[in-house]
Amino acid sequence: MINKRWTAVQRGCYLLVFLAAIVLLALIEKNMKGFYLGIFLLFGINAIICLGVTITNGYANVFSLGFGGIMLFSAYISSLFTLPIQYKTTFLQLPIWIEAAQLPFGISLILGAIAAVLASITLVLPAFRLRGHYFILASLGINIVMTNLAVNLRSYTHGPLGIRNVPFSTNVWWVYGILFLVVIFMWRFTHSKFGRAIITLGKDQTLAVTMGIDVVRYKIYAFAIGSFIVGLAGPLWVHYTGSMHPEVFGLVFVFQIIAMLIIGGIGTISGAIVGAGIITTFIHLARPIQEGFKIFNLQVPPLVGLIQILMAAMIFIVLMYKPEGLLGKNGIVSPGILKYKIKKGKEN
Repeated sequence: MINKRWTAVQRGCYLLVFLAAIVLLALIEKNMKGFYLGIFLLFGINAIICLGVTITNGYANVFSLGFGGIMLFSAYISSLFTLPIQYKTTFLQLPIWIEAAQLPFGISLILGAIAAVLASITLVLPAFRLRGHYFILASLGINIVMTNLAVNLRSYTHGPLGIRNVPFSTNVWWVYGILFLVVIFMWRFTHSKFGRAIITLGKDQTLAVTMGIDVVRYKIYAFAIGSFIVGLAGPLWVHYTGSMHPEVFGLVFVFQIIAMLIIGGIGTISGAIVGAGIITTFIHLARPIQEGFKIFNLQVPPLVGLIQILMAAMIFIVLMYKPEGLLGKNGIVSPGILKYKIKKGKEN
């Protein structure tokens, strides 16, 4: 009886939080403009990326650095189906069916995510037999391959000049609607038999094998799911900025995402989101300092690379004093705490 009451209270709280979030998003979309709206949207996009990377790098413990190339591919695929036809006929040399295609943003978003899964599995499949730093180096090759393809396939990507005139379709509802769905999926994933198998694989491969878990197959599953989520972020990003070029998701971007996971706490939903919020805000607030500023009639010159240096220092401090991230290994809400509360209620 107490358990049922607790469940009803939980559902009521979740419903109130959901309704409050909708009202808050409506107010933000109406009142927040320019710089701060940009930070808010990029925070949501980065949170989606971090959650996708959490499945591979956190739960499955397959440390991959190839998500930059995955995002690049999904962003290009999505934008090819939403670019104005006049722009495609003028600057690109596409097949007639792509040139004439003018799809809604939602459909192009899903196409980009599916393309990301196919490309990532194709490129990483031969590397799944590698372990440790060998796999990390192999996954890094995804970024290099995708960047070079984007530079050389000029008829599809306009080469190093990139593409422009991408419709500005990304808004608060798209970003945070997808983020909400991803969070719900992640929560269900971690409490499912399939998800627990992947988490077991990440903690101890020998134990996973003795339990009958096919290591390579489940690694592929984890990589495919993570790539799909990361692939959703690529179209959101390009349809927010309105432009695309081959170097946009390079090593600096990969470093920023890894910093978000380390600082927030890799392997937890809340850690990925909090880390994305901290680093995204820090990058944009520190950018004017990096570009140079004036203080007391003294002109400070541009400090190139200052943001990356400060992020490296933040990572170093967190790893020294909070190696599991600021939110620890359980995140903000631990299932163990919930079970303890239910048990406590039954005793009372």
